[in-house]
Amino acid sequence: MAATYRSVEEFLAAQPPGRREEIEALRQIVLGAHSGLTEHIKWNSPSYVWNGTDRVTVNAHGRGVRLILHLGTGTPEDKAAAPTFDGDPSALLTWHSNIRASLSVADLADILAKRDQIRDVVRRWLDTAN
Repeated sequence: MAATYRSVEEFLAAQPPGRREEIEALRQIVLGAHSGLTEHIKWNSPSYVWNGTDRVTVNAHGRGVRLILHLGTGTPEDKAAAPTFDGDPSALLTWHSNIRASLSVADLADILAKRDQIRDVVRRWLDTAN
């Protein structure tokens, strides 16, 4: 049975060293995207709240680490509909529905190389989710 984490610190402490470094790097990028973000555990992963709604979640379950950009649980999801978000000029996002996308990274070097693009797409995502 998978562990249930009560805090981000507990989640991070349970990660293997390489994965923890990747998560920490993504965490700093996301938190640097907007000063008003708050961080907590939701869906057993670090999640970032903007204006009272979870908007970005780290997914480190299984293989690899990725960010999930979403509109929280209060917005109906249509997997057949096209997204309306146009703030991803670097094409980092893979869309899964009209309100949910993932941003996958290969490793820490990939995160560091794309740091500015990741921060910018997260910032644009949060700006459009106001």
